[in-house]
Amino acid sequence: MIITLWYFALTCLIGLAVGSFINAFEYRLHEKIDFISKRSMCTHCKHELKALDLIPLISYFFLRGKCRYCETKVSWQYPIVEFLSGCLFLIAAFYTFNQVNTYELIPFLQMLMNALFHGLLFSFFLFIALYDVKHGIIPNKVIIPAFILSLVINLLIAAAMHFYPDIHRESLIISTNVAWNMLAGFMGAVFIAFIIIITKGKGMGGGDLKLVAVMGLLLGMKNLIIALYIAVILGSIGGILWGLHKGRIKGLTIPFGLFLSIGSILSFLLGEVLWDYFFGGFEYLFPSLLLGW
Repeated sequence: MIITLWYFALTCLIGLAVGSFINAFEYRLHEKIDFISKRSMCTHCKHELKALDLIPLISYFFLRGKCRYCETKVSWQYPIVEFLSGCLFLIAAFYTFNQVNTYELIPFLQMLMNALFHGLLFSFFLFIALYDVKHGIIPNKVIIPAFILSLVINLLIAAAMHFYPDIHRESLIISTNVAWNMLAGFMGAVFIAFIIIITKGKGMGGGDLKLVAVMGLLLGMKNLIIALYIAVILGSIGGILWGLHKGRIKGLTIPFGLFLSIGSILSFLLGEVLWDYFFGGFEYLFPSLLLGW
């Protein structure tokens, strides 16, 4: 019982810290500020922040949402992103715990590492959603390294399954059908490229194309289909609501990276359930070979 509490508490605390990192990284990336050598500072008065000013969630509410030095109000973005990141890491912890559910030390450490990997994966999509909502773009400085890393992860999984054929698939962190993951990334990118061409760049952009390629590499074919389906539904609803708010539909742009990110997380966590719900009656349209089953 105690080790389980430590497992969830540690995962949540790391998630809150990652959320704080996401906030800082989003601001510095957009403002082209060096992330390595520069210390955190107030975006208004530029005063260097101390450790007590940077405690996730606690500092914001302890300082009543203001800078300690100039008393300028701090955006609600900071506690919201930290809270969401902590929740995503907790969800990742529950997801992994339900798969392994062990109290032995070695499997427990493996479970913890898998939970942290899943949490980092979800926080990547959180960052993409945040940046696309705020700036209307998915930055190449993030998405291109993510694409390369996704390829490397797939190659490592292929090597692990080749040299250790008895390895349990449940102990791996993403879809283990590497060839079909790569095909999913390619086909997803081609699909988005087709949309970009027929809409002349008004429907989606190059950032969406690269994001979908990463999604295919990490999720696999079946979950990519689910993620895109969810993204289209949520994007349509979001676009209509945004259009009603603005009083017009024509010419509006929506941050589709937000909906792709939501779809990715949901398909990763609930892929089988969502597949049965959306496509269970039409499986004859999706040959098992195509889906990599």
